[in-house]
Order: sequence, then structure tokens, then C-alpha cells
Amino acid sequence: MWNKPIVEIRVEEYERGTLAQLMTVYHDLGLPAQLRHLGSPLNFYVPNVGRINCITQLWAFDSLADYEAKQTVLEADPSWQKYLEAAEGLIRYRENRLTRRIAFSSIDGQPNTSFKKPVVDFRTYLIHFNKMPTFLQTTEQHALKVMVRHIGPPIGYYQTTVGNLQQITHIWGYDSMGDMETRRQARNADPEWDNYLRASHGIYERQETQVLVRLKLPDNV
Repeated sequence: MWNKPIVEIRVEEYERGTLAQLMTVYHDLGLPAQLRHLGSPLNFYVPNVGRINCITQLWAFDSLADYEAKQTVLEADPSWQKYLEAAEGLIRYRENRLTRRIAFSSIDGQPNTSFKKPVVDFRTYLIHFNKMPTFLQTTEQHALKVMVRHIGPPIGYYQTTVGNLQQITHIWGYDSMGDMETRRQARNADPEWDNYLRASHGIYERQETQVLVRLKLPDNV
């Protein structure tokens, strides 16, 4: 699943204090319909530090056509329609974007269980116009080897393909926020990290990060 090329990143903002009620409705109506038509999700997350009262979902697809076909069937499912009706008053806002998984030859194929980590650094970068090739090159040549040395392989790098085309999302797993702090300090102290910082100067328009916690789903998911 994690190697599928298209990933939908969906964020649903719920009314304050309604998470337990929303999850009950979702588990009864929404999730079964999605499992029938979309397959298993990659992961669900809730915020620890960042935009509060949100659930971030990751769903993988074989292609944009696969996404379109599966969403069409899902939207026609009566159970999904019942879920949408039941979620009225619970969900305040929903946004989604379609991304394409970026394959890096230096790390693809390596053992990777980082998606099981309970805490993730969920990073969103906006890249200056016409600098995406430079970003990808400096990431593979400089950043990844240092990051993997101190943090381990990423959960994934994703470039938005429907939405802001200059947007990159990359996700890194940790055992805890303390683990994240320790590993990032070691990375920053690595002399080779300076090579990446110099090579990537002038690439970024904006960088944003959230710390999210993996949401445990039912055992049958």
C-alpha cells in the first residue's frame, strides 16, 4: 500500500468536544463504506502540536483514474450517504488534495516500518517556482542520507498533483516527541547537514510543520 503512486491527504476539522461522537458514527457508517470501496487506509492522525480538532487521513490509489472510479462508487453507497448525514454538526470543514509519491532510488527498497511509529513530524513545504527539480536533487543527494542516518527512512514524500503544484508533504516517524528532539539535534550537529543547508538555499518559499499522533484504528482495518 505504501508504494502506491497516488495518495489522498484528507483533513477533517470537527467541532470541539465531538471527537468521540464522530468516531462512533464514522466506525459504524463511514469507515465500513470506505473499506469496501477504497481498501485499507494508510494511516489516520490527530494533532499533538499544530492545527487542533482535526483528523488527517492518508489513502492510497493506483492512479488518478483509480481514485476517480473508487470515489464515484463510494459517493453512491447508501451507507456513505448516511454517514455524511450523521456527521452534520460534527464536521466543520473538510479539505483534501491529491499527491504523487516521490520515489528516491537511494532509499526505496530499504526496510521501512516508520509508518508504525506513534508520533510523526508532518511537514509541508512550498517550493519557489521552477525550483522543484533543484529541491528533489538536493534532497536525494544531501538531505536524505543525513536524515536516514539519524532518524531512519521517511514514511513518505508526496508532491501535490491536484492543488498547489509547488507543494511537498513529507512525513517522518518517531517514538515520541522526546525521541524527535534527540534525533533532530543529532541531525543538526552532523557536519554533512550543512552541505544540504547550503545546497538548498533559496529553494523554499515557506515551511510548516505539525506533530501528529497516529490514531489507532480497529483491528480489522
